[in-house]
Amino acid sequence: MVGCSLVKFVERAVIEPGVSVLIIRNTHCPDTLLNEIFDTLTIPVIIQTVTDGSPRNTNVSRPLHLLCLQGLEEKNDLEILQNLTTTLELFRNDKIILYSANTSSNHSRMEYLLEKCYYLRILNVFGLLADEEAMYFYRYQPYPRFRMERIPFGASPIFSPNFPNMQGHPLIVIPDQWLPRSILYKDRRSKKQILAGSVGRFIHVLSWKLNATLEIAPTVTPGRFLRSSTLRELGDQLAFDLSASILMLEYEDQLYHSSYPLEMTHICLMIPMAQPIPLRDIYRHLISPYNILLAVGIIYAYGLVLCLLQRLNGEAAHLEDFFLNDRALLGVLGQSFRLPCPASNRWIYLMLGIVGLNVSSIFEAALETMMAHPPSQFQARSFADLQRTRLPLVTTEEDLHTVIDMHLNLLILNVSEYNQVRSSGNSSSAYFASRLHWTLFSEQQKRFSRELFIYSTDACMWSLALMSFQWPSASWFIEPVSKLILEVRANGLYQFWVGMHHYDMIEAGLAGIDDPIAHEIQEKAILRLEDLQWVWFAYGVLVTASTIIFLLEITWKGLYNKFSHNY
Repeated sequence: MVGCSLVKFVERAVIEPGVSVLIIRNTHCPDTLLNEIFDTLTIPVIIQTVTDGSPRNTNVSRPLHLLCLQGLEEKNDLEILQNLTTTLELFRNDKIILYSANTSSNHSRMEYLLEKCYYLRILNVFGLLADEEAMYFYRYQPYPRFRMERIPFGASPIFSPNFPNMQGHPLIVIPDQWLPRSILYKDRRSKKQILAGSVGRFIHVLSWKLNATLEIAPTVTPGRFLRSSTLRELGDQLAFDLSASILMLEYEDQLYHSSYPLEMTHICLMIPMAQPIPLRDIYRHLISPYNILLAVGIIYAYGLVLCLLQRLNGEAAHLEDFFLNDRALLGVLGQSFRLPCPASNRWIYLMLGIVGLNVSSIFEAALETMMAHPPSQFQARSFADLQRTRLPLVTTEEDLHTVIDMHLNLLILNVSEYNQVRSSGNSSSAYFASRLHWTLFSEQQKRFSRELFIYSTDACMWSLALMSFQWPSASWFIEPVSKLILEVRANGLYQFWVGMHHYDMIEAGLAGIDDPIAHEIQEKAILRLEDLQWVWFAYGVLVTASTIIFLLEITWKGLYNKFSHNY
């Protein structure tokens, strides 16, 4: 019966791993095919016509397509094949069986159809001819060039579990050069282009696994970032095989163009470490309202005690002796004064001297400690803190839509400038950074005189970001890339590559080992005249106040004497 061998071939193909449903485009299939298929197979079967151009259902997983061609006119067969290609625009890795129902079709027709599949980037396709369906089936090898293979019908397996050996064929790659994942630079010794970074090293391993020769696209300029839209356009034009670029999954429609996530991370704010207060403001912190009230309380307490002693000793005590007791003031400030004659009062003055010594020691210790280690200003940790401090947030045009509604002080740069400013450790602004970039920068700032940034998980834009390779509409590298991603993550290779980012950046001349704040620290360690401005200000205010009080006392004394003589 015609088609029996086709049914057996389909049955063998379905048994192999990776097939869960059979989709038959039945217009030109043998009449008895469906009955035999339903009697033989246990998996779901979907029936369509060859002219059905609706996109493949995204809920259908791992299908096998059986496309029956009339085999009479070449033009009609190509239209049917092109229609299937349009249907599978996002699923070029689906398995396909082409069956030519015309017994007069020969292998030249099949070779032509398979070559068309080669140019359409459909890899998992197999052909059967009606007149020899029990003897042979056909497939093609894409490397090093298109070549059709005629394979005995009983050969196994039908679907090779491995990607075809590229046999040294160039694997053309275009890196987006988003640091530090994808780094492209010229080696200083060999003058060859080197692709580094975690994604770059992944591409090297992929090239080795496929037995390919890694080749950077000639249009790439080292140091020039490529947008995802540019990569997408070049990919649709088949200008390269693979992009050394991973993007974050933000929208549902990206899933059909994405690999398994290579990197799972979070993206939060990298906020400048709070700066130490200026040396001139240390005195303002020491002479705080709390400290002043405490000192005034001690002075008035001793003033009251000394006034009471005067009364107990039969001496006159006035109100000014309580408010302006010079001995209490001098004692608390640690200054010397003349002791009174009564010995019984000297214990009070001894206690006053101890208090004064204690106050002076506390003040001096606090002053020296703050001079050596000044306290820090307010440390921003959230988006609300950025609004409060008006600290600029540097972003790119691509990410502007994510922060435009937060009412922050934004500084918009292109990606190349953004990478340069962020990598240089410019601590005048905040930046978004993934955990991967923070790992790199935290390694760098361990060599600095002090830390420049903190990584605030209280200000995360994405608490879980999935970074994946994005495919053009036609790519047959989906399966080998996704398979390799699982392998490198399971074996810890990716984490090792992430740990090599600092080395890669130094080799590329994009990061140094110099301390960017060493000169700044040295300058701040020198005490300058302007650092004492509050001391001079307080001295001037107090001298002015004492002069005014002295003049008022003289004036008051003069007026008092004048009026007392007149009356």
